[in-house]
Amino acid sequence: MIFHQDEVSMDMGPFEAAMKIATMALKLSGSRFGKLPAEENPGLPLAHTTVEVICILEPSQADPMEYALERALEVVRDFQTYYHLFTKTPVRRLTRKLLPPVIPVIRRSYPALDTWEPELLHVNNGGTALRAAATPTLSPEQLQNLLKHNRASRADVFNAFLLMRQEAMLSFATGSNAAASLFVAIAAETLLTELFLLLSWEEVADLQKTADILGERDNISKRLLNELASRLKGDWDRNGNGPLGEWQRQIANLRNDVAHAGKVPSEPEVDAAMNALTALEAYVGDRLAEVFRSYPQVAEIYLGNDGFARRNKLKSWQKFSPQVQFPAHASELFTRWKAEVKRFRSGPHEGNLEVSKAVVVMFGNGAERWYLVDDEKELSCPIPAPRLSPFSRENLVKLYSDGGFDVLSMEFDDLKPSFPKDPEWVPSYAVLPLASIHRWEQCLWVPPTRHP
Repeated sequence: MIFHQDEVSMDMGPFEAAMKIATMALKLSGSRFGKLPAEENPGLPLAHTTVEVICILEPSQADPMEYALERALEVVRDFQTYYHLFTKTPVRRLTRKLLPPVIPVIRRSYPALDTWEPELLHVNNGGTALRAAATPTLSPEQLQNLLKHNRASRADVFNAFLLMRQEAMLSFATGSNAAASLFVAIAAETLLTELFLLLSWEEVADLQKTADILGERDNISKRLLNELASRLKGDWDRNGNGPLGEWQRQIANLRNDVAHAGKVPSEPEVDAAMNALTALEAYVGDRLAEVFRSYPQVAEIYLGNDGFARRNKLKSWQKFSPQVQFPAHASELFTRWKAEVKRFRSGPHEGNLEVSKAVVVMFGNGAERWYLVDDEKELSCPIPAPRLSPFSRENLVKLYSDGGFDVLSMEFDDLKPSFPKDPEWVPSYAVLPLASIHRWEQCLWVPPTRHP
C-alpha cells in the first residue's frame, strides 16, 4: 500500500454560480445587495490523499480482478482501523460504494515487471451523489398529491418506521453496513409495534391491557405477534418460512450479532435484510387488504387507494369505504392515545403546575369546571373557579348567551389562579373536549349546574 499526499483546489465555480442566481433573485425582488467581486475567487485548497494498493491476481478465482479489488478494500479498511486506534479520528470505512464510478488499474506481468497495461475498472454506478442527482422526476399530478399532505396519512402515523427505513437506506448507500443493519431492525420493530397500536386504537382496546402486551421492554415479543395474528390472520411465526421468519433470520439475528458481538455485516447480508424489510412491509399491506372490513381506518391509513389497487381490491374498498366515518384528525387522535398507553408503561403521572394554564370547560346547562392543564404531559387537575376580571367574565357570559353547544372549553393565558395544595392529576382526555384520544367522538359526563 502506497500513499500519495498532495494539495488540490476545490472548484468554486458552482458556488459562484449559486451566488449569481441569488443576486438576480434579490434584484428582481427589489432588495438591496452588494456587488459580487469582479475577479473569480481562487480555488479552496484541500489536503488530498490517494492510496495505491498492490495486489496479486489469483487465477483460481472466478473473477481475479474483482477478487483483487475486494482484497484491496480490506487492506485499506485495516489501515483505517489502526489509524483510528492511534489518532482517535473518525474515518468513514472505505467501501465499494464510496469509490468513484471507475478507478485506474495498472497490470504488471511477472517477470516482465517493467511492462505496464493501464485500464479502467468499473466499480459502481456512480455512488450516492450521482444516484441522488438521478432521482426520478415527479409528474405535475404526483407533485400535487404530494403537496396535499393528509394529516391522517401513512407518513404521519408510521413516521418512525419511514424515518428509520430512510436512515437504513442512506447508511447502506454510503457503505455504513453496521449502521444500516441496526436501522433496518429498528424500522421493522417500529412497523410491527405501530401496527399493533393502530389496530388496538381502532378497536378501542383497553389502555392497560395494551400496555401489558407491549411489556416493559421495547421488543417484538411472542405475545405481540400472537395479537397481530389474531387480528390479521396469516403466518406470523418468527420461526416459519414466511415474511416473519425472514425478519427473524435476516434482520433480527443480524441486528443481534452487530449489537452484541460487534459484527460488521457484509453487503449481501445487509441487502438480504433490506429485502426482508420490504417483504414484511408488503405482507402487512396484504393482510390489511384482506381484513379491511374489520379495520377500515388502519387499512385506509396504511394502504390508501394505491395500495388497494396494487392488490386488486380497489373496487371492493371504494364500495365499502363510504359507509365508514373517518375522523378528520386521525393521526392526532392516535398520537394522544399512544401517549396514554406509554403513560401506563412509564408515566408521567404528575403534571407541572408552573407551566400549566387555566382552562374552563363549559356545558350547555350552564355548569362550569375549571382545570390547570399541562399541555406537554397531557394532564389536568381540577381547581375551584378563580376570580375573573370583568372582561373575562363578560366573554364567558356572551358564550353562554350564544348557546347552541353541548360542551366548550376556553383557555386563559394570563390567568394565574392559586395552585392546589394536593393536585389530583388526571389525563386531559377524560375532562377536556378537545383532548380526545378515541377514533369515535367521546361524550363527557354533564355535571349538575352547582359544583359539589
